[in-house]
Amino acid sequence: MAGVLALHSFGDLSGLIEVPAGGSRLPVDRAALDAGLHYFTMDGRGVRNFVGDQLPRLVEEFLHACGVVPDDIDHFVPHQANGAMLDSVFADLEMSRATMHRTLTHYANTGAASIPITLDAAARSGAFTPGDLVLLAGFGGGMSAGLALVEW
Repeated sequence: MAGVLALHSFGDLSGLIEVPAGGSRLPVDRAALDAGLHYFTMDGRGVRNFVGDQLPRLVEEFLHACGVVPDDIDHFVPHQANGAMLDSVFADLEMSRATMHRTLTHYANTGAASIPITLDAAARSGAFTPGDLVLLAGFGGGMSAGLALVEW
């Protein structure tokens, strides 16, 4: 199977999720701390639009590059950001055989750890069988997105 990993970055949308201070452009100093610039900021509506607009297209292109169709996917393990957004995106992906695994209601948004936490929970529950195709999909600050296709 070709192309089991894809990474994307949309630098023009970097302001959707960011930490203004703490990097080389704006090191943390007393003024930045006092202004709260060391905390995450997020444009929730903008992030939702990004995910809704970009993720289905990226998944479609990725699966095509891998030589599989959406109905070949058995399991979908996305970043656990927002339940309503996940439901909407999952419907747009048209993976009729796939099970979307969720831990959002139990753990909330655990950031970068949400995919491994959810993958572990699904594996421990016995959801996967040898040969299953598992699609992992993440997105986050910067804006960035990553996809991986795993044969269990």
